[in-house]
Amino acid sequence: METLFSIAGIIGAGMCILAYFLLERGRLSADGMNYYAINGIGALLVLAAALYRYDSGDLGVAIQELCWIAVSLMGISKVYKAKRGVVAGKGSVG
Repeated sequence: METLFSIAGIIGAGMCILAYFLLERGRLSADGMNYYAINGIGALLVLAAALYRYDSGDLGVAIQELCWIAVSLMGISKVYKAKRGVVAGKGSVG
């Protein structure tokens, strides 16, 4: 089971790095759902790996990944609301 969580953490870190790399290369948009989804899922996998064998040294990782997940969820919400407003014919507020 430990190996599974280690692999999940490596995949999660790779997803976060890949999302940023694709953003910088112009292959992903920071305004798109995919960027936030890849980052959020990646952060969730890293968090799961850190919490599986948690010790006090993992506190920083846990806090960072929780923040990363929160930011990703805020981004997904922003994209969803923007798309919903366009579909419903509403203009953006703010």
